[in-house]
Amino acid sequence: MHRVDDALRTAWQHSSKLAIVALLAANLVPLVAVLIGQWTLFSVMYLYWVENGIVGGYNVLKMAFVQGGGASAGSKLVMIPFFILHYGIFWLVHGVFVFVLFSGAGLRHFHLVQLALAPPSLWGALGMLLLSHTTSFINNYLGRREYTQVSLEQQMKQPYSRVMILHFVVLTGGFVVMSLGQPLPALVLLIVLKTGFDLRAHLREHGRLEQAAGLGTRRA
Repeated sequence: MHRVDDALRTAWQHSSKLAIVALLAANLVPLVAVLIGQWTLFSVMYLYWVENGIVGGYNVLKMAFVQGGGASAGSKLVMIPFFILHYGIFWLVHGVFVFVLFSGAGLRHFHLVQLALAPPSLWGALGMLLLSHTTSFINNYLGRREYTQVSLEQQMKQPYSRVMILHFVVLTGGFVVMSLGQPLPALVLLIVLKTGFDLRAHLREHGRLEQAAGLGTRRA
């Protein structure tokens, strides 16, 4: 437990503050939009689904930069396409759940629902999420050379530990909110819980890499 707390404190001290601010701001947009009655449950679920796609896309870039664990170009040529296929299927199945269960229109008009039910402010939230992940990738992963502290296999598995927990929290919370008739307090609680889990997962990820870098320096 102390190791986890130390890793979180280390990550908070050394992680890009701009990435953290952008992450919190991106989650603040749906909170405000829900409070003023602009977003429905589907808008929130759709945002979180697209975010998982962004996480997967950046993990492909991270795998391409990995240098730890003796990663080779040949292993990347095998594992990167495998990750894209495996994670892509997982992400699409998640999307099917979101549209079938929460859109009210199912998959028959997938593209029409996507365009018609997404409020304009959703694109602002997506922009903030993209900024958060981009800043973290540039400042933390590249700038702090985190790619030297992780193996290709570890990097391939990394997003699942984060996304699976969020996937469970978001879908379970979505079911509860929907079954209650989408009351405002329940929808706000879902967003707050997701934000907390997201921030903790972000800090844990970078905290482990920061500790690994410290161990490597001391051993050297």
